[in-house]
Amino acid sequence: MPPSTPPSAYQRDPFSSLRANLKDLHPHEWLARPANPRPEVFGDDPELSIAQIVLHVGGAKRMYANHAFGDATMVWGTNGPPGMEMDAVLAWLEAGHNAFVAAVDALGNDDELAVRRRAPNGRMVPTEALTSIITNHDTYHSGEINRQRSLLRGADGWIHERP
Repeated sequence: MPPSTPPSAYQRDPFSSLRANLKDLHPHEWLARPANPRPEVFGDDPELSIAQIVLHVGGAKRMYANHAFGDATMVWGTNGPPGMEMDAVLAWLEAGHNAFVAAVDALGNDDELAVRRRAPNGRMVPTEALTSIITNHDTYHSGEINRQRSLLRGADGWIHERP
């Protein structure tokens, strides 16, 4: 298989990819949680910091790479970065993403996308489904990060450019 390009959900889309939503993050937003989320606009789910969301995404990438393409020995909560400093965690996220992409790139041909591989929950799933899960996971959490940034910055909806 030819080397893959980074999925749009992770970094190619300049507006809605995971990395795009982390690009202009202010350091004070990294560990912050929104102080006054409006339940009528955003619901009343517990608020995570952007750092916690990134830790979850990076951990999932590593878990899926290890279970689908590795020895399946990794367990949740044991594969985090050495600390919470923003640049180090973002580098750790990037390395986890690159590990998953490298494992997919190493497949011999497109027929291997139908091969069933182990998901972190132990179920055997077609490789194509596992790659789709990771891509959709990036999209979901990219939106969540965008939402958190909006809350932290005091926005109460979409901000549109005016002519």
